[in-house]
Amino acid sequence: MPKKSRSRSGSLGYKPKTRAERIYPDVSTWEDTDELKPLGYAGYKVGMTRVLRIDDTEGATEGQEVATPVTILEAPPLRVYGARFYVEDINSGKQVFTEAWTESPSKELQRATDIPKEGNMENLEKAKENSENITDVKLLVHTQPTRAGLSKKKPANFELGIGGTVEDKLEYAEEIIGKEIEFSDVFEEGEYSDVIGVTKGKGMEGPVQRYGIKTLNHKTQKKVRKAGNVGPWHPDQLSWRIPLPGQQGYNNRTEENKRILSHGEDSEKVQRDGGFKNYGEVKSNYILVKGSVPGPAERLVRLRTALRTDENPGTPEITHIEK
Repeated sequence: MPKKSRSRSGSLGYKPKTRAERIYPDVSTWEDTDELKPLGYAGYKVGMTRVLRIDDTEGATEGQEVATPVTILEAPPLRVYGARFYVEDINSGKQVFTEAWTESPSKELQRATDIPKEGNMENLEKAKENSENITDVKLLVHTQPTRAGLSKKKPANFELGIGGTVEDKLEYAEEIIGKEIEFSDVFEEGEYSDVIGVTKGKGMEGPVQRYGIKTLNHKTQKKVRKAGNVGPWHPDQLSWRIPLPGQQGYNNRTEENKRILSHGEDSEKVQRDGGFKNYGEVKSNYILVKGSVPGPAERLVRLRTALRTDENPGTPEITHIEK
């Protein structure tokens, strides 16, 4: 009788399957570019729909009208409330040197952080005086959910990378603090981006659902939905490779090279009668991203300039947006 075998289920590339620390992700790696601009953006996931567009990629349908699934993100402008300056320590690595905060933070921001209302822009001068030691500059930004079709009032605040030299970053930070960043300041239509989000949380799950292992027969230890062999007696500890029950979902995930098909300020172009399920109506700027993105409706999704491609096939020609 031939031996039954199959490949292992559950990619080890996603280990460990742990819960995200917060409901929106951190971004630790940014594109290394000399172009002076913000390197990311963020929007709230609305839902999915379908568009008709002229296929501009090589293939059998090139030049023809094709249907493409898209995800709608609602993305009001990001407000810059400060900047963070980094130095490189020979022993401990990258360290925060100082931070500069705007003198007029918005009322929304006070719900998420406790920066002083008078700010501390004098730290910006301190950073400029030590510019030879500064190795990186990041913007501190927050979302504006009250301008979107959401019931939440508390904004999300996070770091945003900047392209260019350190001197250019210092000048740009001084100029942009207290102002807003638009989506068009970062991306162009047709450009690729990396989508980073926190997936849907599904709570405690067993190894069959979590890793797709085979269920056992009734003669195997009187148990069915478990791993058949969890390792040797010695060493008497379980390997991290063993499929075990635990947290399913609510993980930080990055999907690379998702194409931005369109964006705009007229929300009526994507508005659906009665609003979107679990979201409501779109009230501000929208973004159409080809395909799906991680997370449920209303979850904040971060967009980053693509790390593994600089290709821009051109502006997509969209003929119809399904409502």
